[in-house]
Amino acid sequence: MIIIVDMKYTYRATGLARYYTGYFEALINKFTEMGVGIISKSFNPREANIKVKHESEVAIIKLNPQGDDIIVSFDVHKTLEHRSLEVAKTGLRFFSTILTGGSPVDATIYTIEDSFNYALSGQGGYLASTVANAIKDTAEELKHKIEERIGREEEKREEAESLASSVKSRILTLEEELDILKDEGKNVSKVAARVERARQLYEDAMLDFNAQKYTDAIAKLEAASRLLDRAESLLSEIY
Repeated sequence: MIIIVDMKYTYRATGLARYYTGYFEALINKFTEMGVGIISKSFNPREANIKVKHESEVAIIKLNPQGDDIIVSFDVHKTLEHRSLEVAKTGLRFFSTILTGGSPVDATIYTIEDSFNYALSGQGGYLASTVANAIKDTAEELKHKIEERIGREEEKREEAESLASSVKSRILTLEEELDILKDEGKNVSKVAARVERARQLYEDAMLDFNAQKYTDAIAKLEAASRLLDRAESLLSEIY
């Protein structure tokens, strides 16, 4: 007779709590890509569950947001014979830690942290290894995408900031020139209209910038810059 028991593995996806939904969806896609059969899935703000199967093995994966992280744990149903071997190995690690001077608490912590690496290595069986690698790879891939997006946003922010500084400087310079020409009795209405419109675009762009809408801010600043090009051209004709 074969008795089915559970083995539990835990992984902390650090810094991904705010991307909890995205991680859940990415993990589902990862299992699909890997050809792992998904039996069921459920999701709510506190906990998500995924049940997968491969041949006679079944794994139940739980996702729980905790602070800034996501705690991902899973149980793999195995035969009693395999479980007995795992218990023996865990026991040896436990007593080895105590004999070398560690406490029972340290030994317990060690085995908990080490369990996921045990699954990754393939020693816990095919499904445990597949699930563990999917969990870890999904977290690392999501972090990479987030870092890339943050990097692109930072580049856009810097571009918008540089454009804003240039446009503001040009507006101030043109406004000074217009004041001088007005005092001299020159007709500067065409130039003034373009400078005024450029200022409006600049102010709108700053609202977008402060709202972190850098793409919109850049578009408005570029439009303002083109207006200023035309204003400077018209100004040269007046001189």
